[in-house]
Amino acid sequence: MPLGDKWYEEKGKMTMTFIESIDSDGVVMKQSFESDLKGKGKFPSGKNMGSGTIWVKPSGKAHGKWQGMLMTADGDMVTWHGKGQSVRTGPDVKGVMLISFMTMSEKLKWMNMVTVVMDITGDMTGFSGTGCEWK
Repeated sequence: MPLGDKWYEEKGKMTMTFIESIDSDGVVMKQSFESDLKGKGKFPSGKNMGSGTIWVKPSGKAHGKWQGMLMTADGDMVTWHGKGQSVRTGPDVKGVMLISFMTMSEKLKWMNMVTVVMDITGDMTGFSGTGCEWK
């Protein structure tokens, strides 16, 4: 998978976590978060928030679907959708997400054609990550 330029660094905290269900297949969780996103180059900086559903197998392997909204430092809104895979070892999480964006902003309309690969590390309370262009 060819990766391009590093487009942002992100650091966030979980704001809510709900256990939706537990069975022999694992745990289904709902989470929400807030984060600060520091853009590189033409990628905007701003405040990000999102929520998602995570399916965690007893082995610690997990997959999730996320969505959210980035409010840029210049006042533009960008929405996003992501799908990810992770491994949980105790409270620690390592994962990767593919993220796509949508905006009505004229100056950021190039983001509508972008896919980002984000490398994520964290725990039950917070995370940090790096987003790179996927070519």
